[in-house]
Amino acid sequence: DAEASYRAVSRQLRIRPNTIFELINELGQNCKSLVEVAQELKPSWSGYLLADAKTIFVKKEKFYLLLTADALTQDIPMATFSFSEDYPSYYELLRTIKDDIKFPLQGITTDGDPGLLKAIKKVFPDAPSQLCTKHLDSYHRYYFNYLYQGNREGIDLFLKLTHQLLFASDLWRLEYLLQAYFDSKPYLQSVGLTKELEGFESKFKNLWVHFYHPGMPSTTNILEGIISQLSRKITDTDGFNSPATAWNSLKLLIMNYRFKKFSCSHNGNNRKNPLELAKVKTNNINWIKFSQKPT
Repeated sequence: DAEASYRAVSRQLRIRPNTIFELINELGQNCKSLVEVAQELKPSWSGYLLADAKTIFVKKEKFYLLLTADALTQDIPMATFSFSEDYPSYYELLRTIKDDIKFPLQGITTDGDPGLLKAIKKVFPDAPSQLCTKHLDSYHRYYFNYLYQGNREGIDLFLKLTHQLLFASDLWRLEYLLQAYFDSKPYLQSVGLTKELEGFESKFKNLWVHFYHPGMPSTTNILEGIISQLSRKITDTDGFNSPATAWNSLKLLIMNYRFKKFSCSHNGNNRKNPLELAKVKTNNINWIKFSQKPT
């Protein structure tokens, strides 16, 4: 609960670190599932979902923690631990969110992972889908720095125009910037950037969806912040001995996060935890005791 290391706690209790791990693993093994938590506490979410993944190493083998977050409450409705970040894994995650948790989906923001986008179309075919503008902007810079092999003419203009479009502040500004983009398009085509322009324009329908849905984030920054918080307690290399022990620890980390009050929030959420923001009364709940399935 204090987020101390196994070694630090073992010194205080005068028992072996491995004994601490075994006790924690036992708690994680008996931890309620996220579906059980949702059915018991009945959180009230905004319906604007974010989805992403974090790589977890188990004896140098890659696994993936697939995470979702509600944009308004920053709560984690659903997460799974998977061998791969692909369509079947994301499909099962989203199916559980829809059928078992009954998440009131209003829209979803992603980084554009192909498997995730395919799963969204299958499970939530009518859901508004927003691509993370920050990820696409970063990809453009990575592409031209490391992958592009043509001449360098026009690249700075392409990056400037696309950056301005991706981070347009409102629809009026967007219309103005689109005009500047299309005015410059013949020149950019003439210097060999036709393929890059087509690739960018193919994403237009998913870049400014957030303007029409108040509450929908244009980036996955919220979820990346949550992953960063969880990562402080996750050892990325040889951190776990097996997928089962990894998932046991991750379940407890997620449970702790949901009950822990924010202390450095920039949007007025300090002294509230994600579940409280989802209208769950948590003052009299000991999260560790609550986490355990009845024996």
